[in-house]
Amino acid sequence: MTTLEREIGLWRGVALNMIDMVGIGPFITIPYILATMGGARCMAAWILAGLLAICDGIVTAELSAEMPRAGGSYVFLRESFGKWGRLISFLFLFQILISAPLSLASGCIGFAQYLEPIFPAAGRHVPVTAMIVCAVIVLLLLRRIDAIGKFSVVLWIGVLGTIAVVIAAGASHLTWSSFAFWDAPRHDGGIGYAGLGAALIFAVYDYLGYYNIAYLGDEVHEPEKTIPRVIVISILAIAVLYIVMQACIISVLPYEVASTSKSVVADYIRTLIGPRAAKWVAVMILWTAFASIFSVMLGYSRILYAAARDRNFFGVFAKLHATESYPFVAILFLGAVTSILVWLPLKHIIGGILSIRAIIPFMAQIAGAVILRVRQPDRSRPFRMWLYPLPAIVALGLWSYVVISPEKRLRVGALYVLAAGVLFYFVREALSRRAERQLTQ
Repeated sequence: MTTLEREIGLWRGVALNMIDMVGIGPFITIPYILATMGGARCMAAWILAGLLAICDGIVTAELSAEMPRAGGSYVFLRESFGKWGRLISFLFLFQILISAPLSLASGCIGFAQYLEPIFPAAGRHVPVTAMIVCAVIVLLLLRRIDAIGKFSVVLWIGVLGTIAVVIAAGASHLTWSSFAFWDAPRHDGGIGYAGLGAALIFAVYDYLGYYNIAYLGDEVHEPEKTIPRVIVISILAIAVLYIVMQACIISVLPYEVASTSKSVVADYIRTLIGPRAAKWVAVMILWTAFASIFSVMLGYSRILYAAARDRNFFGVFAKLHATESYPFVAILFLGAVTSILVWLPLKHIIGGILSIRAIIPFMAQIAGAVILRVRQPDRSRPFRMWLYPLPAIVALGLWSYVVISPEKRLRVGALYVLAAGVLFYFVREALSRRAERQLTQ
């Protein structure tokens, strides 16, 4: 039988994780975060989001080391909740059918928007441009994982280069006040930290992807050691880069300009160096966006494959290419649905991603890690959660704040998705039992 191959080591894993985390996110959300916090107080949102990412990442690292298999969260939820594991893991898969293409669509739309300064026609036809980007990514992913791993390192270099240019350009303009958020004035007339919930949702979106390596568990070399290291290294590196990059932009651009810009980094570079340099930076941002979409689609295709292989989802997703061992049906499905969702407004897409995913998998996965500790205390854990249970408590508390914060309540649509998943699961189970009874008669 054709199987996945272990071709991803530490630095290829870090490359895949970091290009997934950066993507187009910070380049399109910085104005939103600034506007909701009224200026440099936005640093509080970046720090809280980083704290959430590292705490949740440590939880994921423990589970990944215990169960290093393709599918990541799907496997963790299935194994953690005992007899309810099959239902909860199925709900995770069900929401993936919507949230994964939403994530991909946000990247494709952001790519199209940053293409406008270079090719103005692209800005007039953003959905069409986004569909073309999606199609190119699908074609690149239809190949062996070793080739993808090598390509990811090339993309990673471009991602780091982009952020390095942005930071280097403004390093000499950095001021302490851009970091001292507790003393920063509000330029919007707001009070204290009003708007923190809304800012946090955008900042958390920019950190998403730290768990991507766990989805590739069957393709990682020495996964018990490699996956936790990849998660921790990626989060810490990205947190530092994000905070310094935001500080540079605050130090250079006036609040009124930065909080309303549609291409804030290009405006920042234009102010410092000039319009020609701004176009080159736009090209580099396009590189990072392309790299992120590539990594996200790679990870989610493995989730659908793993679930179908375990007969807990549609069997068609378990099909691998006959000679090059990649899940081509899952890749093609994600590409097709993404091509439809790119026609939605970007802000709605970003809100929808976190609304759908906050409870399952994130909050459910944290609960699952604690349940496993209680149910199976002697279970082999190659990586143990640091300062247990503090990371789980902090992560669960911050995810709860994301869900119930006054500025951004859990959208009813997310509950509809979960309810539909429950209904679909029980109907599917009833039909399966009926078919089994007919076979035994």
